[in-house]
Amino acid sequence: MPMDLHIRGNDIVITDDLRAFAERRAAKLDHLLSRVVDAKLELRRRHNRTGGDTTTAQLTIQTGRRLLRAEEDAADPVLAIDHAVDKLLRQIRRVHDKRIDRKGPKPADALAAANGLADLDDDALEDESEESASGLVRTKRFSVKPMDVDEAIEHLELLGHDFYLFHNALEQQLNVLYRRRDGTYGLLAPDAR
Repeated sequence: MPMDLHIRGNDIVITDDLRAFAERRAAKLDHLLSRVVDAKLELRRRHNRTGGDTTTAQLTIQTGRRLLRAEEDAADPVLAIDHAVDKLLRQIRRVHDKRIDRKGPKPADALAAANGLADLDDDALEDESEESASGLVRTKRFSVKPMDVDEAIEHLELLGHDFYLFHNALEQQLNVLYRRRDGTYGLLAPDAR
């Protein structure tokens, strides 16, 4: 059964042609993912002061307890969708290839292991409440699994975040991995003194 893609537009009209294109492109992910529970595509139009409008396509796919996400911008909604699907395909294949190269678990288990950390987990608890006086609007609690820095980079890339909290197995402490403006990575670690 093909994936049921829910498409939502924010300040953009979703035409039948655009919907058909998005569904056709997302169908390419079907054979790489098992047990797709939810698939969403959100298109947002942004008005730029300096030039034309930009469309952001955010593709989110939930498989069981795991979450995959890719976001891309383009002037044309079709290009934004195309780039977001391509980005998600690259993420899935990268995890798949790394697991096979290491002769690790089968691909379905590798994908599950690579995706299941900070965004959705059985132990994750997310509390959303009204904005407090300090500006805090969301609290997310999750289990932190031991891993090395390379695995943390892989998870950061898969989730599409700018930072990632993980338990550094080598140092036996919590570390924060973050993406620097130049595209490299930084690591925040507490001083053990």
